[in-house]
Amino acid sequence: MKKLIIILVLIFWGFVGVSEITAHPRVSGYFYTGLSPYGSWIEIDYGVVVWRPTIMRMDWSPYRDGRWIWTSDGWYWQSYEAFGYITYHYGRWYFDDYYGWLWYPDYEWAPAWVEWRYDDHYIGWAPLHPYAVFSIAIGINFTTTYYTPYYHWNFVGYNHFYDPYVYNYCLGPRYKYRVYSNTRYRTNYSYRNGRVRNNGVDIRDVRKRSGHNIRQRDLLHVSDPVSLDSRNMDNNKRIKTFYKNRDELTRNEVKDVQITKSSRNSSLDVSRVKIGRMKDMNDKTSVNKDKNKQFKKNKREKYSYTKKERTKTNTERKIKTSDIRKKSGNDVVIKKKTEKVNDRKLQRKVYKKDEKRNNKKNDFLIREKNEQKKEVKVNRKKNKNVQTKSDIKKRVDKTFSERNKKTTVTKRNTNNVRKTKVKTNEKNNNNKKKDRSRR
Repeated sequence: MKKLIIILVLIFWGFVGVSEITAHPRVSGYFYTGLSPYGSWIEIDYGVVVWRPTIMRMDWSPYRDGRWIWTSDGWYWQSYEAFGYITYHYGRWYFDDYYGWLWYPDYEWAPAWVEWRYDDHYIGWAPLHPYAVFSIAIGINFTTTYYTPYYHWNFVGYNHFYDPYVYNYCLGPRYKYRVYSNTRYRTNYSYRNGRVRNNGVDIRDVRKRSGHNIRQRDLLHVSDPVSLDSRNMDNNKRIKTFYKNRDELTRNEVKDVQITKSSRNSSLDVSRVKIGRMKDMNDKTSVNKDKNKQFKKNKREKYSYTKKERTKTNTERKIKTSDIRKKSGNDVVIKKKTEKVNDRKLQRKVYKKDEKRNNKKNDFLIREKNEQKKEVKVNRKKNKNVQTKSDIKKRVDKTFSERNKKTTVTKRNTNNVRKTKVKTNEKNNNNKKKDRSRR
């Protein structure tokens, strides 16, 4: 019995060990060997492994320490960091509130996996998040709505966009929000010659607004990362870049990977992430196979659904119809109540509007009355002034006329007196003459 128990225990532990080995996550050998010296691998969810750089400043962010170069494959990010030949041409970046910046592996090469914003004065870029998926027909599509915060964007004037030390001219956090809200969004990716092309902002606009004659450089694809040096350039001024196909990367997998498992979950919704798969998402045969599988699944689901509907009994249908009737009756009552409430609200609104209009009219009428009163007062004052002036004139005229009359009367009287005097004198003289003659 003891032997049987020991054997059973050993078999159980063997199964557990096998399950742990099979469930252990895998990483491409090129990625693991190239990035392990500069960071640590973390399992943020079951079977989901990401890479986290160890040396990070507070203001560090991806796609900052380097420069932009216009190449035959579009805008190429030449990084000055030791791990940049992998993390800026494969995979996506995501900022987690607990872990910081995390790199999510993927096996599709691109000159740079970024999203763009631009206007007439500034151009900006930010690392693409893991919810962004590339397809040949569409380009970049998103599995969920996610907006990169404005403080994770890098904005530069067109004059310094092509500068080899572009990070010295990035805008500070104070001005990022203002520029972010005034710029337009763009992700302009295409597929040509078997590779992803990052067209980004139109090169003609960049040349025109920057005033620089930006030349196109050729890329030299290198399969061995050892051949990359600090210059990353050959004698013909071609830019060296590490390039491997999806098949080559997935073949060289490392099973025994040193991974730190954390009990704290990431804010990344892993169920929405569709990158980092071993099969080629851009291969037409694989895409067609997937489409056929999905079509067959949909057919089966429809057939099973119709079968279930046919097998439903009459009692269930009756119950459903009765429930529907009840619901419809309740819905009618609820609709009537809501209509009454809405009518009351509308009446209140109309009453308030009428009150406002009447108040405005009353205010207008009161103003008019006040203005009329003011005008009447002013007119009265004017009339009074005119009347007083006319009265004064009349009085003056009367006085002058009276004076004139008096003067004329006095003149007549004086004349009459003089005449009487003359007559009396004449009579006296005549009398005297008569007297003399008698004597």
